[in-house]
Amino acid sequence: MTPQDTTAPNSVPHVIRGVANFAGAAPEFWQYFVDVARQLSEASSVTLFWYNTNEDVDAARVLAASPHAQVPPTLAASTTPAILQQMQREGVAQGNGATGLHVLTRVLVSDHGQEVVLLARFATAPRALAAAMNRLAVLSSTPLTFDVGRKLRQSGRDAARLGLTLELLGKVLDSDGFDRAALAFANGLAEQFACESVSVVWHAREGMRLRAISHAEKLDRRTEASALIEEAAQEAITQGAEVSWPNTDRTVAHAHGQYASLVQPGNVISFPMIEVFEDGSTRGLGAVVLERQSRPFSAAEQWALRMHCEMVQRPLSWLHQDTRWLAVRMARAVAPSIPKALRPKSGAGRKLLASALALVVAILFVPVPFNVSGTAVLKTDALAFVGAPFDGYIESSGLILGDAVSVGEPLFAMASTELVLERGTLLAELAQSNRDAEIRRSLNQLSDMQIALAKAEEVKTKLMQIDQRLASATALAPIDGVVVDGEPAKKIGEAVRRGEAVVTIAALSSLYVEAAVSERDLSFIENGQTVRLTLLARPKERFSMGVERIIPAATVQDADNVFPIRMNALTSDNPPHDWWLPGMTGVAKVSVGKKPIGWIATRRISDYLRLLLWY
Repeated sequence: MTPQDTTAPNSVPHVIRGVANFAGAAPEFWQYFVDVARQLSEASSVTLFWYNTNEDVDAARVLAASPHAQVPPTLAASTTPAILQQMQREGVAQGNGATGLHVLTRVLVSDHGQEVVLLARFATAPRALAAAMNRLAVLSSTPLTFDVGRKLRQSGRDAARLGLTLELLGKVLDSDGFDRAALAFANGLAEQFACESVSVVWHAREGMRLRAISHAEKLDRRTEASALIEEAAQEAITQGAEVSWPNTDRTVAHAHGQYASLVQPGNVISFPMIEVFEDGSTRGLGAVVLERQSRPFSAAEQWALRMHCEMVQRPLSWLHQDTRWLAVRMARAVAPSIPKALRPKSGAGRKLLASALALVVAILFVPVPFNVSGTAVLKTDALAFVGAPFDGYIESSGLILGDAVSVGEPLFAMASTELVLERGTLLAELAQSNRDAEIRRSLNQLSDMQIALAKAEEVKTKLMQIDQRLASATALAPIDGVVVDGEPAKKIGEAVRRGEAVVTIAALSSLYVEAAVSERDLSFIENGQTVRLTLLARPKERFSMGVERIIPAATVQDADNVFPIRMNALTSDNPPHDWWLPGMTGVAKVSVGKKPIGWIATRRISDYLRLLLWY
């Protein structure tokens, strides 16, 4: 074998390709990886460490080692920070350790949140150290290829399963009725999963009924086996989970055990099909019971069967309800409820009924003004929260809710007696520190003098803090407005913490209107549309405004998703009234043009059916 022969089984390129194309599990791959690394580098031992990028090297754990008996205690004890930094820069580094020469290689992995490091130890320095380091550097990129191949294989298996599911779904959709669809579903599952028998059980008025058995055109529901299959299906639906026999989980499988004792099917598993409504309630539709003698159903097969049932459940439900037109079903449901006295018995009566129906249909197409309603709230752009300047007690205030305040007006005062006493104490400490500094200077004790001066500076800083607190002991109003929250006059002597909101002031000069419009009506709203506003305080008065913009900040109101719509700012031509206050509510109606009466009456149910049936 020549050095250029890269196809030989023992050549370096061939060995590296074998690592990259490894088809086993991840733990087996890493053990094979370190074995190959030891073979290519001819090292005495190879250890693979891993740790998270946000952790130190001391937290590194052993991922794999070759041989197992020669595992170093930690990665940090086997190297130095300088070698680790070189490895991070260059990908590979070498250095001398306690047991000989060490080579560190950074292994490339797809998870950027982890670091994987290969440590190769040499008892003696090899003759071809540079070649060994190059081989390890090339080998360090093979985990990326292994991960990509593993994901591709998994994607291929998932695509194949999805293809089989879609093929079976197509057979069900091509069926004329429910029974043929159920039979096609059972036959498809029997062929794909090599089952001797597959039974489809569906709900009926009298309970669960056996509707199809694979490769059986006619059913005999009077046998004991059929009754036990129906009981097994009901058992799975009641528990809302797959039930297998022999039972290996915590589900109840009493009916499955009775059926297995009678038929001896080998392995039985039932998959329930349950419909979940929007309010969270459920209804059992049916179940599929599969039987196989050869082997139990694996986890992958159970996952595929679950996907088959979820995909076919809705089409089977539609076919079971009916496949005829909605108008025919509605007519059949409404016709028996019409009184006999109103049913036309002559030709003239039929013409009169037809004329009345035509008139009703014509009225449904008459366009009328259409408005979108929403809950309106008066708000203000200027809102000030005045809090306590420091921890303490409220000493005095005459402010209550509704009081009008001006900029700079006192709102409340904090107790400052303790601060004044503390300030006097600090002044005395400052004078004492200055005297100590002068005495030490006269005695030529310079170090002690510096200590005394530093203490004086510390006391000065504390004095500045005390003076600042005394200056801010009286809270002042930052804006003109009205007190809408907080009554410090009723909280004299109450303890407050620094930053705790004591008074909230709202300015009455910058009021605006905001309406909450349902997400279902948001598509009709446009900037500039006319709005009629009515407030609950005076419902007889109307105010004309306009849509300014839609605010993209959804909230939940009365179990409905709503978006705030801001109205045009009030101008001098449309000033706010004296009785308007922030927080008032009302109704805003946005004019969106004219729409037919029939469309207005049926738009809600039409939108619901579109979302339900996707048409």
